[in-house]
Amino acid sequence: MSATILPFVRPLQDAVLAVHSQVPERALTAELLGTERHGHAVQVTADGLLLTVGYVVLEADKVWLTNRKGQAAEGIVLAQDHDSGIALLRPLQPIGLHHLPWTAADTLESGSELQVLAHNEKEPFAVHVHALAEFAGRWEYLLDTAIYTLPLFERWSGAPLLTRDGKLVGIGSLALGIRDSEGKMNPGNLFIPVDLVMPHLRHMQEHGQRPGAVRPWLGAMVEEHNREVYVVGVYHDAPAAKAGLQPGDIILSVNDLPVHSMASLFRTVWELGPAGTPLPLRLSDGKRVREVVLTTTDRESFFLHYASNLLN
Repeated sequence: MSATILPFVRPLQDAVLAVHSQVPERALTAELLGTERHGHAVQVTADGLLLTVGYVVLEADKVWLTNRKGQAAEGIVLAQDHDSGIALLRPLQPIGLHHLPWTAADTLESGSELQVLAHNEKEPFAVHVHALAEFAGRWEYLLDTAIYTLPLFERWSGAPLLTRDGKLVGIGSLALGIRDSEGKMNPGNLFIPVDLVMPHLRHMQEHGQRPGAVRPWLGAMVEEHNREVYVVGVYHDAPAAKAGLQPGDIILSVNDLPVHSMASLFRTVWELGPAGTPLPLRLSDGKRVREVVLTTTDRESFFLHYASNLLN
């Protein structure tokens, strides 16, 4: 009598951990994002490196990770990549059960069938690519190519987006309305392509950021309407606040270059020099036009400095 021994194949969900973070009440993002945050992280290397969406752990002073067996460990944030919106984590004790291979977003096309994984869900959630397109966020955030998917996955924060053959391609970032070809708005998700960070994991682990110059940061929240970009908020003591920007201001130009969209604003600021570059801005409050000079900074350094002041 003979027996056939089948190889054990780990469920894809074994690569997914739950994330729970605690943020100080006086943190800059506490009011907007909350002091107790929950999401997912996905293991991407055999030695335990994890990816999640950055806002889940932004300014956190405690991070806990839990695998599908219920084993928990404290996590540390190795890198907060504000450009991509992805954070790199590692548990202090090894609790990872599995890690996933990855692929680039340019392997996808409209209509590609994908799957989303969640911690403690037995089955993947089926989605498809609606579009691969630019996304601009009011927090000085721009993706040249974001992955827009339908239908809505309700536990999107940090959730891994996989191809049908189990390769990681995106990290869950947002729920948003997606307009179809007939003009109807449907609830869906935005995922961040992992190829923005996967080639740089070891550099991020060692240096806390991707290689290259650090982008300049204004410290403002902006929105656009009818080809005008409005300031809707400023961070306390950030460059925008020091330069006198106020909610309601319209940003007319940067270094005499006209601004007509959030994307054009961000690209202009980033192309004019690294963090620390002074920028001449022309503003309007609806009654008068004024000019200011805003000296940019490094976003991560600003947040770290602010966090250190909370301890004093």
